Amino acid sequence: MPSIEADLFARLSEWPHRGVGTEEEMEARESLMAALMDEPDLDITEEGFMAPASYLNMVWAIAGGLALCLWVAPFAPLWVGLAGLGLFASHLLFFDWRRSPLAWISSSRVTANLVASKGTGRRLLILMAHLDSAPASFAYRANQVPHFKQSVWLGTAIIGVAALACFIGGGLPIWIKAGLTLALLVTAIMTSIDFWRFGYVPGASDNLSGVVAVAAAARRLWRDMPADTEVRLVVTSAEEAGMLGAQAYWQTHRDALMARETYLINVDTVGVGELAFVTETAGFTKQAYGNALTATAAKLGASIGIGPASHHVGDFDSVWFNRGGVASVTLAAYDGEGLMPRIHTPDDRPEHVSTDKIAKAAAFAEAIARDVLATTGETP
Repeated sequence: MPSIEADLFARLSEWPHRGVGTEEEMEARESLMAALMDEPDLDITEEGFMAPASYLNMVWAIAGGLALCLWVAPFAPLWVGLAGLGLFASHLLFFDWRRSPLAWISSSRVTANLVASKGTGRRLLILMAHLDSAPASFAYRANQVPHFKQSVWLGTAIIGVAALACFIGGGLPIWIKAGLTLALLVTAIMTSIDFWRFGYVPGASDNLSGVVAVAAAARRLWRDMPADTEVRLVVTSAEEAGMLGAQAYWQTHRDALMARETYLINVDTVGVGELAFVTETAGFTKQAYGNALTATAAKLGASIGIGPASHHVGDFDSVWFNRGGVASVTLAAYDGEGLMPRIHTPDDRPEHVSTDKIAKAAAFAEAIARDVLATTGETP
């Protein structure tokens, strides 16, 4: 008989992708809901929100906005200068995984987070993973990944120089404006070119594997509930648009989460590579994960070869909760170079994913949860 993980992975692999707000994502989410319906006393809801199609909306809004500012600066230098500064600030906020109003202004699609919960108590355990798949990205090609961090900083430098130029746009030679405009557009085009060619990727490891892992862990916890605890499965959308689904969930439920003893285990991209628990991430600022969950992961992982990892560029859905003071940990898998294999490429297909690795992540998530919840009275 197939395992929970193998059965659910096969079921959700029927769709070629799960782009934010697409029919494919909606159908995959409904299929997951149907798979959970046989669980007694389970409360299942969808929490809808508006989101961009991907992070590319932000890339073009910032690049196009700055290019326009460069050319209209002579007509309203103060207002254009402030607009340029605002666009640069939006870039820094968005790619440091902080709230950027421009990301929500550019939202054009209806999507939803799936929430399934069971149990009551003073403690709340959230198992989280994102369902949406990413746009194909030139920056994640095998020959480009080693230079990914440098590409991010180069793009930021171009945007920063363009924003500064907006303040003095009236006095700039045309060739400088043209050069900056070209640099902005080339940056946006190179960011988008693989999406134009291939569309959304299958996202088998990133992050169908994580969805299956948390769903399997949740089902086992629901069938043997920890005392005095609610176990809640949260499957987010719009992670690939800037972790906006998790942001929307955090902003909606923040007060309720902070009023309880809350723990969050996020699982992201565990179908290929070696499983690890993430202790440090980095956008433009570093984010440390140090709490009861990471300590428990270190204790349990030491005997089975699961160790800590640093995620050098980017973050996970867990960032909103960790910054807010909720004990959080993300489980992810990496290759020998510390990279996530095949993500954001058309090669992230189901045949490259190991359901045994997914099962290992599910078991580890469950073990961490049970160990932490066995300690009564401990606060995050």
